[in-house]
Amino acid sequence: MKEPLHFGKYTLTKILGQGATSTVYLGYDSFAKREVAVKVLKQEIFNDPKFGKLYQRQLDNEASLVGKLSHPHIVAIYDALIGDDASHIVMEYVSGGTLEKHAEPDNLLPLDRVVDYMFKCCRALNYAQYNGVIHRDIKPANMLLTEDGDIKISDMGAAVIHDMGRTQVSNLGSPSYMSPEQVRSEVLTHQTDIYSLGVVMYRLLTGHAPFHAQSLASLCHQIVNIQPPPMHTYRIGISPELERVVMRAMHKDKNLRYQNWKDFGSDLAALGRFEQSGLENNQTEKFTILREMSLFKDFTDTELWEILRIGEWQKQPAQTILMREDELGDDFYMMIEGGVSVTKNGHLLNLIRKDDCFGEMAYISGRPVARSATITANSEVTILKISPKLLLQLSDHCQLLFNRAFLRVMADRLRMADVRFAKLAN
Repeated sequence: MKEPLHFGKYTLTKILGQGATSTVYLGYDSFAKREVAVKVLKQEIFNDPKFGKLYQRQLDNEASLVGKLSHPHIVAIYDALIGDDASHIVMEYVSGGTLEKHAEPDNLLPLDRVVDYMFKCCRALNYAQYNGVIHRDIKPANMLLTEDGDIKISDMGAAVIHDMGRTQVSNLGSPSYMSPEQVRSEVLTHQTDIYSLGVVMYRLLTGHAPFHAQSLASLCHQIVNIQPPPMHTYRIGISPELERVVMRAMHKDKNLRYQNWKDFGSDLAALGRFEQSGLENNQTEKFTILREMSLFKDFTDTELWEILRIGEWQKQPAQTILMREDELGDDFYMMIEGGVSVTKNGHLLNLIRKDDCFGEMAYISGRPVARSATITANSEVTILKISPKLLLQLSDHCQLLFNRAFLRVMADRLRMADVRFAKLAN
């Protein structure tokens, strides 16, 4: 670029990088008075007969994250425009380059620096998972360094900057860092990111990829079936404890891999003596509670994190009236702990306990309706309050699963009513 270009309210000063699908520019936002990275998409990619729809979905994913992920170790997405003639994403500019330059044997970082960076990545990816995001393309090229030597993860929406023909295969992910479940095109959970971060650690600590192959087919076979060489054969000073952490993160069996970011981060913290307070433990506990509820038996982990993101977790004392008959409302509630009474005109109709819901008829009606009964807490209760307006922000499949869950609840209640009516008739 010989002269600055103006792109909307942004002044583009130089090219930072370019690929088959986009060009990334250094820009300046005169309104916010800050440097930004502006990724301008090549519109013709959306007409690609093989990958066009995937490019569009990835762009939509990234654009949907504008303003949603605010974390010290995640590159912020400030703005997005998706149009028929032009599309771009505006992101935080991070000036220190990527970790790729430290993945070679002659330019390795100190061991404790790698552990520090990976611990921070655990915190960031745990936060992303809580917000319903699985990265699916963790690699050194997506880990940026700040001027003061800190780290930030980029491309949280599995962005379309990648050259799909060169760096990716189906189900997203760069081949060298793909998990066995990605290779097998299985449904992905946060554990695919745990595996990939383990591979990143292996590479940063040794300067070598865990698997070397002459073809993609051979690489995929190794990822699924072959154990990588021990790390200490590449670098003196790698302790057995550090190697065990990396190998557990890279375990081919998801059941033997780290089950969550909290445990992965805690083991790294023990190695580096870091403060663990930022691992969002409370959210992980809430996720575990929802995972055990039969209401959510058909939901994937990602969809549960979606629900946690929009839900309001409440504790209410005994005798609190949570819902009053004839009042208008459209929120509904999931019973987490305790029990409530359902009454109408002072007469007891039902008792609702843990792993059940109430107020769902307003959601099914599609508008605020007069409540048909009063709901009162019998003891201290824990409930998850969900607004239908926020529910519309969930993925289509997550909303479909909610509809199915409510149909099961309604069928169960009709069956119970039939039983009670039969008893009265006799």
